[in-house]
Amino acid sequence: IRDHVQGLIPIALLLTLLQWDCCAGQRLVQMQEGPLYRARGYPITIACNVSGFKGSTEQDFEFSIYLQERPEQEIKIISTQNPGIAYANYFQRVKDKEIEIERKTGSSVLLHIKDLHESDEGEYECFTPNTDGKFHGVYSAKMNLTVIQDTLTASMTTKALHMEEGETLQLECEVSTQTLQHTHTSVTWYLNKTGLQPLEILSLMSDFTLRPGAEFEHRYRSGHIGLDKIGSTLYRLTVAKLLASDKGDIYCEAGEWIQDPDRSWIKIASKRTEATALDVQSLVVGSVTDTFTAHIESSGPEFKEGETLEIKCSVGVPKALDHYFLVAWMKEGQELAAVGPTGVVIVGNTYAERHKNGEVQAIKQSDRDYIFTIKHIRTEDQGVFTCRVSEEEKGADGRLSVKESKTSSEIRVGVTARDPESTLRVSISNHTIQINEGEPLQLTCRAAGPTGPLSIAWQHKTSENTVRDVIGLRWDGRLEEGAHYRQRGQRGDVRAVRIDQGSFLLEIPNPLPPDAGSYKCIISEWAAGPSGDLQKIQSTSQEASVVISSLDSLIEAILRSRTMHIKEGENLELHCTVKGPQVPLSITWTFAQSGSSLLENIVSLLYNGSILWHKELSNFQIKTSVQQNAITSILKVSKSRTVEAGKYRCVVEAWFRDSLRATKLSNELAVQVKKPDSKLSISSEPKEIESTVNANVGIVCKILGLTSTYSQFAISWYFNKSETGKQSVLKTDRNLILEPGEIMKTRENKYHLQRESPDSFKLLILQTEFSDSGKYICEVEEWLQDPSMNWYSLSRRSSTTKLTIKSTEKKLKVMKERAEITVRDSEDFIVNCTINSDVQETSQFSVSWYRVSAASEKTLLLKWGKDFVLQGGNKELWKRAQFYSSARNTHHLVIRNADVADSGNYSCTVEEYELDGERRWQLLSNDESGFTSIVVHHPESNLQVFKRNEKVSINEKQSGFTVNCDIISYSDKRSFFEVTWLKRNGEEDAQPIFRALRSSTLQLLPTARQSLVFNRLSPWNYSLTIPVAEVTDQGTYSCQVEEWLLSPGNKWYKIANDTSGNLSVTI
Repeated sequence: IRDHVQGLIPIALLLTLLQWDCCAGQRLVQMQEGPLYRARGYPITIACNVSGFKGSTEQDFEFSIYLQERPEQEIKIISTQNPGIAYANYFQRVKDKEIEIERKTGSSVLLHIKDLHESDEGEYECFTPNTDGKFHGVYSAKMNLTVIQDTLTASMTTKALHMEEGETLQLECEVSTQTLQHTHTSVTWYLNKTGLQPLEILSLMSDFTLRPGAEFEHRYRSGHIGLDKIGSTLYRLTVAKLLASDKGDIYCEAGEWIQDPDRSWIKIASKRTEATALDVQSLVVGSVTDTFTAHIESSGPEFKEGETLEIKCSVGVPKALDHYFLVAWMKEGQELAAVGPTGVVIVGNTYAERHKNGEVQAIKQSDRDYIFTIKHIRTEDQGVFTCRVSEEEKGADGRLSVKESKTSSEIRVGVTARDPESTLRVSISNHTIQINEGEPLQLTCRAAGPTGPLSIAWQHKTSENTVRDVIGLRWDGRLEEGAHYRQRGQRGDVRAVRIDQGSFLLEIPNPLPPDAGSYKCIISEWAAGPSGDLQKIQSTSQEASVVISSLDSLIEAILRSRTMHIKEGENLELHCTVKGPQVPLSITWTFAQSGSSLLENIVSLLYNGSILWHKELSNFQIKTSVQQNAITSILKVSKSRTVEAGKYRCVVEAWFRDSLRATKLSNELAVQVKKPDSKLSISSEPKEIESTVNANVGIVCKILGLTSTYSQFAISWYFNKSETGKQSVLKTDRNLILEPGEIMKTRENKYHLQRESPDSFKLLILQTEFSDSGKYICEVEEWLQDPSMNWYSLSRRSSTTKLTIKSTEKKLKVMKERAEITVRDSEDFIVNCTINSDVQETSQFSVSWYRVSAASEKTLLLKWGKDFVLQGGNKELWKRAQFYSSARNTHHLVIRNADVADSGNYSCTVEEYELDGERRWQLLSNDESGFTSIVVHHPESNLQVFKRNEKVSINEKQSGFTVNCDIISYSDKRSFFEVTWLKRNGEEDAQPIFRALRSSTLQLLPTARQSLVFNRLSPWNYSLTIPVAEVTDQGTYSCQVEEWLLSPGNKWYKIANDTSGNLSVTI
């Protein structure tokens, strides 16, 4: 299952799920723990189990999905009970058995989806119908599934191989994945023989252990089969000592594995390469002496001086590794070099010096192939060559001795002398190269026209015009690294390669921006001097300009969303698109809550494939989409809350060889999460009710519109009467728990609340009285749950019903005639209230007095209760009011010390009460009088000041003068006077110089001189004296008098003013 069935849950987990049946008590439904990540196009199996149930031993199961874009909508998929339950988008897949349920036991099932679609991503629910008789326990379980892209690739260079028994086979398979989740890869090699089941050769498991197939285990233990990882994506299979039975098609299969929350590793994707056809030729088993052969071949018959000659000697023998051979190369009967059974090289005197200098080499390439190489060949190297193969065997003393020798056929090699007029020409592959940081830099230099050995040196000229040696290749193939590049060369970051005899390659696999600049290749030709030593005879160079764009300039991060204004509970999806070259990226989502500058990290997708959640956020999900030139990280916020409103940003880090190379910040997105708009509407019915005393009245409060089907409501009833104001009758909380209001606490059995339907509430008022008349207000408060399951108040709506209580037979009648009374302020007035119907001896009366102002506002002044106690009204007015009854049917209201504000229309309302059989006072009837119009006015103005014009002429500083101010009449004996003296010079306006206020305070005004004498001879006679006159005192003098009264409301008001005659003074 683990290796060949993709997407299935592990055996251990499956057994655990199937053993859940042992639980007892209450029902419990359990699903495989999530979240799970699976690749598109592959199967998945999800286990579900129920325990603790009663009833049938075979339980039914039902699977549904909630998509992330509609998390509240249930989409049914499949059921064991109802075959037709699937919704439209799953119906055909269920019908085609692409989706099916496998029952393992009566209480355990497996949901199989054979081909995952992207639309299969969401929250899965497993539900079991109730068979317990009553509900007790958990009937469903949920689990999240994320569908990711299949990015796994596997490739192998395919070819037909023809080999012999005993040889060594090597094949390479390249495996890579771009999945951002943390995954492991596995690699398995298979041998497929015609008509047989493929045989597993060797596997590198997801836990990085090697496991051989059963047919190859012995050869693996013997060390003849191995698997090596070369670099980050390349895997090499080695099979030594091939057997004829190894013939067949060999292919590589790669798997991608992910770790589930239960810590088990699951294969989520697999890829299989094309096969390589292997043909293994069997060799006839017999005497080695009769069968082994010696074969010789060269790299060419004719060479030019300075080129390289290779002579290959091959041994043809079965099971060559079981024998010992000595191979020697001969030229015209003279031994040049030999390679022994242990690989030891012996070079003859002819080539000893050139072997020391690295020009001549002899190697054992494989069990059957031996190579003799002469670099920088000379004319004296030409001639006839053969190779001699000698089989050696060990004696009793362990020494090797030649058993038999065989000589190959001859080959002739010719060497032409170098043209002395040879001209070296150099070309470079591209004179201008533009690449991105991290892309490999490759420069190729080619030489034309040389006849001798070549060397190359690469130089780098930086943007600061600093010239550095990069790397070089000597004519003998040895590398020479520049000091600045030596460390990078040792890591393989700088390479120089000879492609062929005249072509050279410079490669910098991971260039950085400082590697930009100008690169020069210098190719030198060498030739043998008189002493035989090589000497440089000419050099030529070419340059190329290299521009490297930094990752920082190439990477762009863009954050966007379809909507930034959402309602609480809706889903939010943010897309962070990173454009630029394909390099390892880390993406971190950050968030600052509205009104806060504190930045916090949400989740980081690290460049190594790991995902790091910085805090527990159950409603956050992450998804990644890979395009050709961009990567999009999608942050999903399910059922958004107001606490998730704020500014979002993604931070992108570009990494290269585990080194941070660039950091990019996206634009900020401000997201607003608001409470849902209230759709609450209510109505109380009827709007007006007329009823009689001692009846029962019902008022219905109905909810007409609501915001959510999950809304809950708190109901409150209020009673509003003009003389008492708004008072609480009763209320309920959102759980409909009743709490009496201030009225119900004193009259507990009078009010009742009934819930007639889920959206209708009735207030019952029992045994109505006249005092129940007024406005009844129904107030509904709507409550909702936020995504964190906390309740909050969304809105309030109210509706009013007016209730009027009338007597069954109206007996009481109050006089309706209108009357008018006019009084001066501070006087008293009386308002009468007369009952002009028969009055029963047993009746008691309650009399309420009202005033309607000019603005039509009706105010309760006082209420004289049936128990002869003042019960309400204007307590300030009580200080000036007196109530008395001159007879049982005549009542009087006296307002003393009247004020102008007391003006208005006065009326009385009389309520008649009588004791019932239980000695309780019951209201029989009531009636209201006509209006008595009261007008309170101020006294008429009668202020007069004595007016006489006089002229006075006096000498300076010899005498003074007096300005008299005499009041000869006034409006009211309670009046107070304010006297001001004025002076006018010429045609100028008169200016006040002195004032005696009504409070008996004296004011010397800024325009006056000093040494003025004020005198009050009587309440009506005032004078102002200038004792010693000066020239500046000349002018026209007068006085002005204002008459003031203090109202009963203790407010001052001015009645009148008047001015005296003029006194003209000449100095």
